[in-house]
Amino acid sequence: MIAENLVIERGVSAGDAWVTVDPEKIKEALGSLKKDGYRLLVFLSCVDHLADASRTWPGRYEVVYQLRNYETKDQLRVRAFIEGDPPHIDSVSELFPPANWEERETYDLFGIVFNDHPELTRILMPDDWVGHPLRRDYPVGGEVVEFSDEHQVWQTAPEDA
Repeated sequence: MIAENLVIERGVSAGDAWVTVDPEKIKEALGSLKKDGYRLLVFLSCVDHLADASRTWPGRYEVVYQLRNYETKDQLRVRAFIEGDPPHIDSVSELFPPANWEERETYDLFGIVFNDHPELTRILMPDDWVGHPLRRDYPVGGEVVEFSDEHQVWQTAPEDA
């Protein structure tokens, strides 16, 4: 299992085991877990806690790595809390090659900068897009949509729908 000096906090939520690690030691922590059999990165994502007053969070952004051990079938969620504008954390794409795409997606949607990533560019949004749409401070509103003349007929569902 992961060395205790790398763990800040550990627990279980809804049956899922998790550990919180120092973001400065994320590569060391995930490397240790990989040696212990957690060789599959199931997913990597982020949570923006900007507007979450349910508790005090150690950082605005929670970068989440879900790992699976093939032999034991155990899963472990590894969390690292980061701050900054833009927020930074080390890339783990050398340890888990599929993280390349997920780090690009997390960068694109949340603005998390993954240090030493081989090609940290947008993957979902257009290259000239301004901002990161899954951040809680991203302006919500949308663009004006031009409808056809039929939109006035469809204010309620038709009777035969």
